[in-house]
Amino acid sequence: MTGAPYVSPDARTPAPRTPDLNGPIADAIGEAMHAAANYADTAGRFAEMRDLRGLAYSVRSAAACIGTAAELLSELTAPSRQGGRKP
Repeated sequence: MTGAPYVSPDARTPAPRTPDLNGPIADAIGEAMHAAANYADTAGRFAEMRDLRGLAYSVRSAAACIGTAAELLSELTAPSRQGGRKP
């Protein structure tokens, strides 16, 4: 929904709002990206120590987190089954 939000003429009456069904998915994307950032930071530290085993693990873990975030993002941006419009 675009445009200005509904403003009730009565200040005590809350405006009706549609539920944000994308919120939990967006939260999960944020968590996955934070985890990816942590793994990337750890990968940098393993690289400095020349620890190839730790480096490989951290890089693979960061890539998995980014893949998860990308998959979740496709759920938010995929056309719906109702007329091919985006949600």
